[in-house]
Amino acid sequence: MFSCPAGYYPGAKCFQATVSCPNTANIQATYGYVNPSGTPRGTIVFFNGKGGTQTYGGSNTGNGYGTKFLNDGYRIVQNAWTSDWEDTGISGNMSIKTAACRPATLLNYLFKNVYDQNGGMCAQGASAGSGGLAYALAWYGASDYLDKVELLSGPVFGDIEQGCMEPEPRDVTVCPGNQFGCVGRSWQDNPSYVIGTMETVAHWTGQQCQQGRQTSQTSNSDWKSMSIVDGTLDASFSYPQTAMAGWLCSNGQNNSAAEGQFYYANIKSAGQVASYSVTRIDRCSGPEGVESGVTPTGKNGFLAIVADMEDSVAGCVKRH
Repeated sequence: MFSCPAGYYPGAKCFQATVSCPNTANIQATYGYVNPSGTPRGTIVFFNGKGGTQTYGGSNTGNGYGTKFLNDGYRIVQNAWTSDWEDTGISGNMSIKTAACRPATLLNYLFKNVYDQNGGMCAQGASAGSGGLAYALAWYGASDYLDKVELLSGPVFGDIEQGCMEPEPRDVTVCPGNQFGCVGRSWQDNPSYVIGTMETVAHWTGQQCQQGRQTSQTSNSDWKSMSIVDGTLDASFSYPQTAMAGWLCSNGQNNSAAEGQFYYANIKSAGQVASYSVTRIDRCSGPEGVESGVTPTGKNGFLAIVADMEDSVAGCVKRH
């Protein structure tokens, strides 16, 4: 245990970890947690966007989720990687799906070593952080112990081929028709990664994302195979003891809603999840600012997400 770096909640206890996964280089992570007064109502683990090298959910980050949840009786857990978790660190073996073993492994470690069986074992991820959580559920068995998951602005790795391929793919209808769990009317979003993100994804995948000419079948196949929804029957989209909520901006400023749709379209019935919703958020601040936007009923996004996590039935309650 050591003094936490900047970005962690004041008073957090911090620890260093080395995470080892098959076909990846070892990577260092720092995790820190703060206990509430009294017996915790549950444990909430935060995962940040981009490469996850900065914390999320502290007193001055993540729009105050840490402060709110801690004050309301939850243990909060933050983490940060020393380098982008999506980069396997092995040339010639670049796959975000392979690298997603890292957040999944850390999450499982926190379940076994920080969570104390009081209340629910829960997690919240933003952007690429929501991608890490979706990989953990679909590919690494996290539904065996996660009780509640909040996915904000993503998961952004739903179909990486659609995000990177040239020619540009067609727009995606998010929450079409009577799609199970959707809250609010449907909208259109393009799945292509935007400038800035496409370069980062190219680095993580080892393939030149949106290279300005028609991409090869090899590249398309590689991107598809490392997606959360990879077109095979190997992924799991059945989490009967895990409650889940997704929150997507409707402004079309990046592809987070379209990429999320590729994932959410696989949740088709109540039998797959303990509780489930995907909510349209209007008036987002920027491409992924769900906290500042409003739900279809006019509720502030931040307050809606907090209320959903803390709900006595659909929220962070023990189900395993």
